[in-house]
Amino acid sequence: MTTEERLIKEYKNIDVGNALNVVRPTLGDNAGVALYRLLRLVALEDIIGRGASGAAYLAGKKLGISLGLTELEDFLQLCKDLNIGIIEVPVATETQIHVDVYECVTCSGLETVGRPICHFEGGLIAGAVQTISGRKARAREITCIGGLGDETCGFDIALE
Repeated sequence: MTTEERLIKEYKNIDVGNALNVVRPTLGDNAGVALYRLLRLVALEDIIGRGASGAAYLAGKKLGISLGLTELEDFLQLCKDLNIGIIEVPVATETQIHVDVYECVTCSGLETVGRPICHFEGGLIAGAVQTISGRKARAREITCIGGLGDETCGFDIALE
């Protein structure tokens, strides 16, 4: 069997469990915020352009759904464990949830760039909320620490 045939035969998608299985005896399981930002904010925007924001949102939403969480507390704990940010949910109604992210992994500390940039986090939150609530959810970032100079990255989550 050729290498190409083997690659085609053995190809499988990488799921959440596999991606979180980190074995780096010397370096540990953290690569750092800088590497994430270089990939998300520099490389993807350079390659995809303005479409990077939509791709990041969809990636976050797909991931949020694939987590299969059933309780909000589990999502909040995951965000804490992965150092995504400090998440607070100050407002929740039947049709809308507001989520604030302090110390956001994507943008906290950046000089302002004049636009919201935390599309991945918005998608992740919307996907998790959708799975937890059983209702379609859509996130819109209304405040952004690094993007707009706000205190938090704030997301309004509309529930259908």
